Amino acid sequence: MRLLAYEGGIGVRRGDGIFATGYPDLLNLIRDGTSDFEGGEAVQPERLLAPIPRPGKILCSGINYASHKEENPDAVFPDEPFFFSKLPSAVIGPGDPIVIPRPETQTDYEVELAAIIGRTSSRVSEDDALGHVFGYTILNDVSARDIQFKDNQITLGKGVDTFSPLGPEVVTADEIPDPQRLHVSSYLNGERMQSTPTSDMIFSVARLIAFLSQIVTLDPGDIVSTGTPAGVGAFRKPPVWMKPGDEITVEVDAIGRLTNPVEAGW
Repeated sequence: MRLLAYEGGIGVRRGDGIFATGYPDLLNLIRDGTSDFEGGEAVQPERLLAPIPRPGKILCSGINYASHKEENPDAVFPDEPFFFSKLPSAVIGPGDPIVIPRPETQTDYEVELAAIIGRTSSRVSEDDALGHVFGYTILNDVSARDIQFKDNQITLGKGVDTFSPLGPEVVTADEIPDPQRLHVSSYLNGERMQSTPTSDMIFSVARLIAFLSQIVTLDPGDIVSTGTPAGVGAFRKPPVWMKPGDEITVEVDAIGRLTNPVEAGW
């Protein structure tokens, strides 16, 4: 099942059509566990929104692809998953502009597969972890590297307003039984910048969720993002920063393409 958010509610995509589910937001749908929307009214949304506009938690895995060695031979892989948070206020939807706050901001892109938690998860095992996933979507972990790399200000560097594009759709977990068999890519102004299979992850999606749940309780609608592969702008020679007028697209093959323009905020 493929779900999407628009002004007025949540729709389900069936073939070439979109049909209303009757739910005003995805979180209520997740909590109800409903899956039968055959009789919904056909709708034609003018624009899509972020599937969850204000997630309770956005927990992102860092340094989770072996391909990092390609761009940084000195990269040190962690012995266990490493996480940071993005701020819920940073979330925007498909087509919404990424707004660079200052001319000097070193604005980078990161394609990530994101898992949406479907039920309360505390101390779950790795074997059971994927059973706690409602579905998958795409997150662009836009980053202000000048802030992030200065005094290790990860939260601020990752939490700038508009720096968390999310969407365009949510594919339910039953349609993606093995998230390690996907492919993630990013395109800046049409040029491919990243392209790697999710099998290259150091820690699987199941391992990430199980690890987190030993420390914090994951609630329905929380987002666990799974890291980005090599190819980001910061480690290119010379570095490639997004600038006003650019367009960035991040893609996961079984989910779709999430595209956002880039604008100046000054």
